[in-house]
Amino acid sequence: MENPPRSQAEIGPITTAPGSSNNHLTYWDTAPGPQGPQYESKDPAGIWSVGGSTTVSLAGNPPLSNEELTTWQSSFSRHMECNISTQYTDIFLVMCGFVSGLIDGLSFNAWGSFASMQTGNTVFIALGASGQPAYPAYLWAKSLIALTVFIVGNIVFIRVGRALGTRRRSTLILSFGVQTAAIFIAALLVQLGVVEPRPEDPRAPIEWMQVLPISLLAFQAAGQIVASRVLEFDELPTVVLTTLLCDLLVDPNLGAALRANPRRNRRIGGFLALFLGAMTAGGISKVTEMAASLWFAMGIKFVITASWFVWKGERSRKVERTGSV
Repeated sequence: MENPPRSQAEIGPITTAPGSSNNHLTYWDTAPGPQGPQYESKDPAGIWSVGGSTTVSLAGNPPLSNEELTTWQSSFSRHMECNISTQYTDIFLVMCGFVSGLIDGLSFNAWGSFASMQTGNTVFIALGASGQPAYPAYLWAKSLIALTVFIVGNIVFIRVGRALGTRRRSTLILSFGVQTAAIFIAALLVQLGVVEPRPEDPRAPIEWMQVLPISLLAFQAAGQIVASRVLEFDELPTVVLTTLLCDLLVDPNLGAALRANPRRNRRIGGFLALFLGAMTAGGISKVTEMAASLWFAMGIKFVITASWFVWKGERSRKVERTGSV
């Protein structure tokens, strides 16, 4: 009797190495067909074709390659390293303008010095050079320290931003996180009574402990104006109104429709935010202690910092892939 014809696929004997628990079924594909790289198998991960044979593991798929392995760590890393989209980020800068008004309102009212607007501090320094004002003495020294810290803060935020990537999500989170921490420490110093909100006697010597919160608030103000340049909204400096008002009034399209002139809208929003912030600081000081304004300012900065975690990133260019499936 003739043996029946052999099929194109034949199951070979199962060979198990001593001490091994893995079982494999090996199929030999004897079907004739075209050969060549363009006809190589496109099996999914976990199945390999070697020398015309295909091995299927019964013990489970083997580990994926590094390129195919996607974990939450790698996804989070990509999320943090991407550049954020600057669309609608001017809202954050308007909020920063409110914080500047809030901080400068209480800082000048309580300590006789500005933390954000360095134009006023420069005037105080110039008056101090001529011995004015007579009381309190060394008022110019606090202004000089605030101006110096503000300049140093600009250098730090600019250098760190360039080193890490100016519009990278992690860089903005770090920047605004530092700003939030600076306000938090200043509020804590006032809340715990380490720094008095104001001298008891205007003729009394300056309380040098006030330099601590002023320096912290001036440092965080530097982060705001650097952010306005990084996000490319130069019309929202967040810490000064002089050039903002000039640019607003010199705009030839000042009377244009609301949607036709967004730069004008931002300038008006920045002006109103800073004005309302200073007014809010004065109102809060009448009903509660000074630290409340600082806690309020810190809360706003914290909201901005947290928002960067979920803010949409820039759209990356799609890479076209060729090849049949």
